Amino acid sequence: MKTIFLTEGEKHVRDALRLMLEHQSNLIIVGEASTAENTLAQVCQLLPDVILLDWSLPGLHPQRLFSALRQCCPETLILATSVKPEQESIAMKFGADAFLLKQLPPDQFVSVLITAVNQKENPK
Repeated sequence: MKTIFLTEGEKHVRDALRLMLEHQSNLIIVGEASTAENTLAQVCQLLPDVILLDWSLPGLHPQRLFSALRQCCPETLILATSVKPEQESIAMKFGADAFLLKQLPPDQFVSVLITAVNQKENPK
């Protein structure tokens, strides 16, 4: 069982993500946040296995947020999410472990997320 923390600036998107992930028997949602500051405050206490991180999260610049997240939970898998595919290279450069497009169909989104979690767990 892997713990996951959801960060998403838009409540309706966060609700949809939660709904998708609640049906995964190997994932448990341990917290949610809608801003960078709330994310840091909770994540540093909860130390989840995975952070699903909205690339456009209000608050800190993504580079500063990634740096702070890596300091408080260096082993946590950070999966950046966005509606803009062109942001993938920047997210990866800043330290994301994987990048997911929000507009993927739900089953494909979950499949990509599970694949990223499994790759971290079983590196080649």
